This record gives sequence, structure tokens and C-alpha cells, in this order.
Amino acid sequence: MKKVHITLTFYFEIKDSEIYGGDGEIGYAEQKMDLEVCDLGNVKLLEAAQSVVKGFAELCRVPVENVRIISRDEYEENTEDD
Repeated sequence: MKKVHITLTFYFEIKDSEIYGGDGEIGYAEQKMDLEVCDLGNVKLLEAAQSVVKGFAELCRVPVENVRIISRDEYEENTEDD
């Protein structure tokens, strides 16, 4: 069976992290995942997203509630100057 190579990209808004300036500040990040699959039905997107959110929360030392998945458009609007 042939496999398809895909890249999933998650975009995040992260609040109150020292990495982005501390309390009251907002930062943005992205995470890309390269996959090789036969059927996307086997990819558990919600589980993958929750895992990545948890990882970013730990990395940024903020509660999971401070990490929000956003659209690519929102990410690009807020990172144009970077």
C-alpha cells in the first residue's frame, strides 16, 4: 500500500510566558509534524493537538489554559513583523 507524506502544522497563541515577556504578554509559535500515512483516518488529530498544547505549556512554563490553537491566518496576522 502506498503511503502519503503530509505535514500537519499547528499554530499557537501563548499567554503570560516569560519566554514572550511574562504576565500580560502574548507570544506565537508553530509546530510542524511530518507524517507518512496510508490513511488519514488513522491519524488522531485531537490527541495530537492536545499533546502538542501540553508540550508547549510545559516548555513555556504556563498552564495548558494559556496555550490556544489558532488559525494560520491569525498566526500570520500577529507575526508579520517577526
